[in-house]
Amino acid sequence: MQRTTDRLFTPAERRLALIAAVVVVAFTVLTLLTGGLVTPSAGGQMSRGVSDLPGVTDARPLS
Repeated sequence: MQRTTDRLFTPAERRLALIAAVVVVAFTVLTLLTGGLVTPSAGGQMSRGVSDLPGVTDARPLS
């Protein structure tokens, strides 16, 4: 199929790019607005207490 115009993108491609840009901007704005309201799940790891493993010491430099 040979192009009949000297434009880089067709009107359908430009429309799709505009819709994609609007969706990305809307998703970003919603994420920024609700970022402080929703806390990520820690998978139950935050409820368990941190305990030392037997035989494991703190990391120390070699020198």
